[in-house]
Amino acid sequence: MEITATDSIEQQLVEMAAILGLDKPVSKEVLQAAVDDSTYAHNLLVCRGQPEFMEHLIANPPRMDESADLGTFSTVTLLGRAAGSLARWAKTGFSTVSEETYHKRLMACNVCPNLKIPPKNQQSLYARAGADIKERTVCSMCGCVVKVKALRTSDTCSAPHPNRAGFNRWDAPLQLEE
Repeated sequence: MEITATDSIEQQLVEMAAILGLDKPVSKEVLQAAVDDSTYAHNLLVCRGQPEFMEHLIANPPRMDESADLGTFSTVTLLGRAAGSLARWAKTGFSTVSEETYHKRLMACNVCPNLKIPPKNQQSLYARAGADIKERTVCSMCGCVVKVKALRTSDTCSAPHPNRAGFNRWDAPLQLEE
């Protein structure tokens, strides 16, 4: 379905719901987030057949101004955390998780409300670390680039699972980041 400039907002909300297979219109926040954030729009489309993920995405649309709260990590803190992560990874012989595990981790990260766009004042640092600076690619809880972190056997998610007490979003026992 193509949305034209003459369509009313209400009509666009209904049409987007129909595209996603929902029985009621999406909120204006969901529509705006999908327009502003191509990763969010992609995730909505990918999760059409997965009600639990869809429900979470619909209930937690990203707000573009939320990337500012990543600035709470200083560059020195981020570099220290990256060095610690690299040292832990080296101790494992630079081992990586299976492709299946990697994709499951990324899927969990992509629907997480902690996934943010890198802050403007640290975009060059994040770009060097492998982040797409225009997309939600960084965890606001730890400051990591998720596509890098999700690959390493030595790293873990520090965000609690929304439905499983004591587990993280990667479905592993919850533990604090070193």
